[in-house]
Amino acid sequence: MSKEPADSEMQGVEEVDPGEPIAVLAELEHYTSSGLLPRVRRAIQRRLAAAQLVSFVAGAAAVVLRELWFLLNEQLGPRDPRKDDSHGKKAP
Repeated sequence: MSKEPADSEMQGVEEVDPGEPIAVLAELEHYTSSGLLPRVRRAIQRRLAAAQLVSFVAGAAAVVLRELWFLLNEQLGPRDPRKDDSHGKKAP
């Protein structure tokens, strides 16, 4: 391993003046309509509303299916034997 600093490679490179890129980019500037921002917001809100609705429906369906599964298992599952003391008979 070398003990030289990591930026030692950058010291040998001459600095290059990139010129004026901002002036070039300023020529490419386009003005947007005043309705662009509200349209973008509405599109984002529509997508968020749809995502929340799908999430709610999927979650609700999962809860309903789980409850139906528990109900089915409870109805069809084996029952525990119970002592029936309702007749008033005493055990010998």
